[in-house]
Amino acid sequence: MNHIKWLTASLLALGLTACASYYPIAVDVNPAPAEVTGGVYRGQPLALSSSDNRSSDFIIQIEQKDKSPVVVGAANNLRLQMEQALAQGFSTQGAFIEQGAPTRATLELQEVLSRVIRGHISYDVVQKVRVQLVLERDGRRVTKQYRRSAQQEFPGRLHPELDKVTDALDRQLSLMVQDILADRDVQNFINGN
Repeated sequence: MNHIKWLTASLLALGLTACASYYPIAVDVNPAPAEVTGGVYRGQPLALSSSDNRSSDFIIQIEQKDKSPVVVGAANNLRLQMEQALAQGFSTQGAFIEQGAPTRATLELQEVLSRVIRGHISYDVVQKVRVQLVLERDGRRVTKQYRRSAQQEFPGRLHPELDKVTDALDRQLSLMVQDILADRDVQNFINGN
């Protein structure tokens, strides 16, 4: 009798693990380099840092009717990825990135989430990205808020294709970096205007 209970418990645990393990624990997030031109800055020094102030560390939440949501995190350091993309963009525009520069820019991640909601024959993906950029120099402080959201529908009856969800999130993050680099207020502040 104990063998039957043990076997039943083992099979039940294996079945539950198999359902939960369909999705990876984490996915790679890689925002593409921003498409910017040089000549915006003339070698102005800029100290760049970042912080991750999100309330949760997952980036994908899969919601299915009558089931607990499944969450998927980022396999790489999202804060560092965004900081590096921004540093590369500022450098391409002509700024000189160095720690201790009199002009400081701090990127604060506030929300990065793709909600995957199962429909009858497809999945709706609702993406929200929210960041804040704080610029400081000589006692002056400027705070800029940036938001991006998008909604897409992906076909699929059983499970969403997370590579498509991740690609869509990468696009939103890349566009966010592009928005920051194109912001005239940011450019004027760094240029000392």
